[in-house]
This record gives sequence, structure tokens and C-alpha cells, in this order.
Amino acid sequence: MNGSTESATTSTSNVLASTNNETNRKAKEAIFVLCDNCHWAATFIDKSRLDLIENGCIICEESLVSSFPILDNESFTIDITERRGVELNFGVRRKKNKT
Repeated sequence: MNGSTESATTSTSNVLASTNNETNRKAKEAIFVLCDNCHWAATFIDKSRLDLIENGCIICEESLVSSFPILDNESFTIDITERRGVELNFGVRRKKNKT
């Protein structure tokens, strides 16, 4: 095996490892889902349960269900009022003090 073939193989291995790490990270990230019709909401710990909303909202069966990832260091609050509708606020999750 010559040097350029080894280099190409190493580069390909690095790309595949990086892709696998990214895929694993994305599979494990939390997902927030919100029905655009009845405002039912849930946070899934990972993507493995998204099949529950494959056909739409589990409450009103509306097909318009929005979803987006929640990062490990991210927190959010949801507030639903008649006046303002649905309001989501995102922020950086505070680290717990170690004692």
C-alpha cells in the first residue's frame, strides 16, 4: 500500500467516523413537537419515538405538527395565551453548581 492510498483510506475513515458521530449525536438529541392546530406539545428524549406523530397529532389528528431539535445546553419555556398565542422562549441551560 503506498502513502497516498493510506492517506486516502485514513481520510475516508475520519470522514465516516465523523459522520457516524454526527448521526449518533443527532439521533440522541431531544425533539420538541407542537401541534399547529390544538397546541398539544411534547418533548421526546430522542428521535426513536417520532413514529408516534408520523400521521399527525395524537390528540386532534391534525397533520400539521411542527418539530425541532433541542440542544443539550438549551432550555425553553412554552406559554400559551389567548392574547399572544403560543410563545416559546429559548435560553442557555444554567449549569448546576457542584457542592
